[in-house]
Amino acid sequence: MVEVVEASVGRSLSLNVTVRQPVAVVATNHLAGTVTSVDVGDEVRPGDVLYTVDTLPVRAVVGQTPFWRDLVPGFDGADVRQLQQVLSDLGHYHGTVDGRYQWDTTAAVEAWQRELGIPVTGTVRLGELVAVPRLPARLTLGEAITAGAQVSGGEPAVYATTGEIHFRLVVSTMQADLIPPDATIMVRHGDLTWEAVLGESSMGNDGNLEYELTAPDGGLVCGDECGQLPAAERTTLRAQVTIVPEITGPAVPVAAVRTDPDGTAWVRMADGDRREVTVLGSSGGVAVLDGVTVGDRVQVFEDPGDRGGGEDAAGGPPAAFGAAPVDGAVHTDAQP
Repeated sequence: MVEVVEASVGRSLSLNVTVRQPVAVVATNHLAGTVTSVDVGDEVRPGDVLYTVDTLPVRAVVGQTPFWRDLVPGFDGADVRQLQQVLSDLGHYHGTVDGRYQWDTTAAVEAWQRELGIPVTGTVRLGELVAVPRLPARLTLGEAITAGAQVSGGEPAVYATTGEIHFRLVVSTMQADLIPPDATIMVRHGDLTWEAVLGESSMGNDGNLEYELTAPDGGLVCGDECGQLPAAERTTLRAQVTIVPEITGPAVPVAAVRTDPDGTAWVRMADGDRREVTVLGSSGGVAVLDGVTVGDRVQVFEDPGDRGGGEDAAGGPPAAFGAAPVDGAVHTDAQP
């Protein structure tokens, strides 16, 4: 005899999701000496220091054109125009962004140098600035740019993601057979949770199946929170793939449910009365029913011969009611 309790049943797989973000070199080191510090924060903003060589800071600025020469009065070109735009964005340059290094550009450089507390020269030495297509951004430094390393110039210095983001779920063929095409997938990153669905699939050389994941609307899984992802080429996140949607309601052990040859499911109440029920869902030896109330008491029959000659309505083997948690989903975890 058991008491009907409130419980949740469902089935899910706990799997890994790989986030792939192609990265590319966006800046080359032009300084020679010893890397005296590295200082790449979680999010780099215009003017932030990335690293120092012989204590000379290397700063990130927004730009599409790589810096390739010292910038001094009298020069003109796309790199000068880019410097002027940087100085304008920082509030130091108020002239025309025309690519001509004249007195107003010199004055703006000097103002910025005074603000930074560095020697005021009115010129920009090659290597002091690196152009990055987008800022703020998450950037990573090249392998050669580590504290104490010797650099001579020409080393790949700064990497940034290209903007492409792919969420991939790799499963074995056995796991793929368990996952319905319309499965809901909850991807977790720290305190964030993103809903995903299965997209296109392909078979890998190892025989595993690889799914592209998208948001339910077809967009990126991370939506407008993609900036929270690490600036890494590959990141592994945890995900819960729902195989059987969770259902909550009055629950009994599946061993308490009996089925007539015509498919009618029923339970035997404590007073001996037969009560017809509808099985709403089952998992882990627990069945959630419509037709009983929390607090009712029902009989449990462990002898298959005393189950009305029919199959278990819950579709699973008899189990002690204590095998399933109350007020919590029953999950099946599997690793890829």
